[in-house]
Amino acid sequence: METIKQQLVEKTKILKNNSIILPKLEARLLLSKAVKKNLNWTFLNLEKKISKKKINLFNKLIEKKIRCVPTSYILKLKEFWGLNFKVNSHILIPRPETEVIISVIKKKFNSNTSFSILDLGTGSGCILLSILKEFPKAFGIGIDITSQIIKIARYNAKKNFLSKRSFFVQKDWNLKNSFHQLSVLNQKLYKKKKFDLIVSNPPYIPKKEIKNLMQEVKYEPRVALDGGYDGLQAYKNIFFKIKSVLSKDGSIYFEINPSSFENIKQILQKAGFRKITFINDLSNKKRVVVAK
Repeated sequence: METIKQQLVEKTKILKNNSIILPKLEARLLLSKAVKKNLNWTFLNLEKKISKKKINLFNKLIEKKIRCVPTSYILKLKEFWGLNFKVNSHILIPRPETEVIISVIKKKFNSNTSFSILDLGTGSGCILLSILKEFPKAFGIGIDITSQIIKIARYNAKKNFLSKRSFFVQKDWNLKNSFHQLSVLNQKLYKKKKFDLIVSNPPYIPKKEIKNLMQEVKYEPRVALDGGYDGLQAYKNIFFKIKSVLSKDGSIYFEINPSSFENIKQILQKAGFRKITFINDLSNKKRVVVAK
């Protein structure tokens, strides 16, 4: 039997030869999955023998990576805002830039503040659940369009001990009366008719640009990427409807395509929003729009 070290050296070389970025890290992550141990274990047990069965599994994981399957889908796990989220091919992989939403909200509100949140297109639940982690008196509802996604979001809520303050429901924001129904649900669950915060990372890639995305991104659900002809369809569909369920002093926090911020500002103004601010990410790109 070969050792952990021998397998890591061999697989790192294979990944490097196939132009995989950070081949050493990728090999170690996939090995940890194959042996069902954490990443630290692979550092501390380099001379440990690895069984043929686990090597075969490791080989299969490496083959997936060579085909550019996202590592998060292979591991079925992605970290976001210090929490671990289960993900699969039905769900957009949480991105570090989306954490800007959490960061901005954390700066604007006292940690003891009680408020109601609506998360549109919740996916893994990462935005809503991360906010709830920071605000122990907050509560909220997350929606998405398929039962498979909602099942994963509920799992993540339970896994992160946030089920009591979150509720996930299958709902399409494009359907008539969807927002009214969510308002009724919020009243029933949390005794609050309107939402204080509405958050979202909607699909915002222009349809014509999807074919030019990185190979790994193409494994992600198209419905979570495709923002229509100009990448603005979701914003057009949502902004004119949400005022009816947003509280008087409520705010919206939406992730955006930095190149579309002027168009998004115009849509918000037409929808009746006045206090509009754009927040930059770590790359100094306009990543989040905040409006009242």
